[in-house]
Amino acid sequence: MLNKSVLFIFLFLCLGASLTAQDIHFSFAESNPLVLNPALAGANYNKEATLNYRNQWSSLGSPFKTTTAGFSSRIASQKRNATNTVAWGVQFINDRVGDPGMLGNAVSLVLADHIQLGSESKLGVGLSFGIGQRALRQTEGQWASQYNGVTYDPSAPSGEAFENLDFRFADAGLGILYTYGRRGGTLARSEDLVINTGVSAYHVNRPNSSFIREGDERLPVRYSAFANAEIAIADRDAAVLPGLYYHRQGAFQELLLGASYKLKVISDTRYTGFNKPLAFSLGLFGRWQDAAIAKLRLDWDQYSFGYAYEFNTSRLNPYTNGTGAHEIFLRFIVPDSRPLRSSRY
Repeated sequence: MLNKSVLFIFLFLCLGASLTAQDIHFSFAESNPLVLNPALAGANYNKEATLNYRNQWSSLGSPFKTTTAGFSSRIASQKRNATNTVAWGVQFINDRVGDPGMLGNAVSLVLADHIQLGSESKLGVGLSFGIGQRALRQTEGQWASQYNGVTYDPSAPSGEAFENLDFRFADAGLGILYTYGRRGGTLARSEDLVINTGVSAYHVNRPNSSFIREGDERLPVRYSAFANAEIAIADRDAAVLPGLYYHRQGAFQELLLGASYKLKVISDTRYTGFNKPLAFSLGLFGRWQDAAIAKLRLDWDQYSFGYAYEFNTSRLNPYTNGTGAHEIFLRFIVPDSRPLRSSRY
């Protein structure tokens, strides 16, 4: 018991030491769009629903568990000659951090508008407004004062006096996004190209997230920038999907980059829709000075499933034996119905 508590304290010292210091992060950043940038609502699909789950550092005994669920939809069907597209979305987040049970919950409403720049590109802006919650389950923790020198005594007083164990706050964010989508080629040769790149800022109102009633611990703004693409390989039914994601929040920063190789097992029939597309993707990514990541993904028609495994390479490696995180995601999309545009556009 004591060793587990010491490891948990060490973990906090290595990572920044508080629940509110850093936001959640995912290896499948591209499949958690509204956590990445609110302008992604309606950018690539008519409708999109996502579910993500992450379990991190289970080898330490008290894993970090994060679940997100999101949905976005264009408000009206986009016409071929439309100059802009309006979309909305909603995002739920549940985050549980080790022992004691430190909980974070959030729900946000997202509004986005995408302005057509040309036949294949557009510029989008997005805003998010929501409510965040922080809670500390003090009774689930084990404290130094509860060790009597021989064993742990749960009936002994903890000696801790938290004044604000459960509180809520308003939260706001914004983002800007550039999207390029082209679909072309012949039945035997694909020339598809899709590019997304954008910047965003979350917690722009700097909400107070202190567990002390009269405390003033402002949540730092999280700045995020990313670029990803799907580039068809002309001489084969495959594509390369590179991605780069950068986040900075206060003194902490994170860089995730890599690429996936996508092999189309069954190609869709662009005009009749008789064949349901099937593709497998295998990716290798790295989180700078933190983890090496293997990613596997299956896309079938409008459904996607992904699994990622992280090999820890940070200073925690001696304690985790290289075990980092397991992550899965599910997605359902309704693509744009226009036949000459990419299903991602």
